[in-house]
Amino acid sequence: MLIQYLPSTGNKELDEWAARLVRQLDFTLTGSDTWNPGSIADGDEEAKEVTVTGAALGDYAVASFSLDVADLTLDAQVTAANTVTCVLANNTGGAIDLGSGTIRVLVFRKEYV
Repeated sequence: MLIQYLPSTGNKELDEWAARLVRQLDFTLTGSDTWNPGSIADGDEEAKEVTVTGAALGDYAVASFSLDVADLTLDAQVTAANTVTCVLANNTGGAIDLGSGTIRVLVFRKEYV
């Protein structure tokens, strides 16, 4: 755990803030995968599961995609132990065809948020 290596600054507020930050860093999890969502029709969704070791139900998840999502909505949820499901939803009025890219996921453990 990183907090044991955190030196004191002598400023109680700063030390408490730094300790909270280090706890956040210690319990932030990441994962990524290649994803080619293909053509998504208006009103449809495309989902991709990403392995994030240590993720648990109730944790907070955020996703990003390496390409412009062209007005699609990107959502991420922890749906099982070690699994985050990312969903691209199309409500644009027409089909959108994205190329292959990298989906990245950041998970914040619920115990530390």
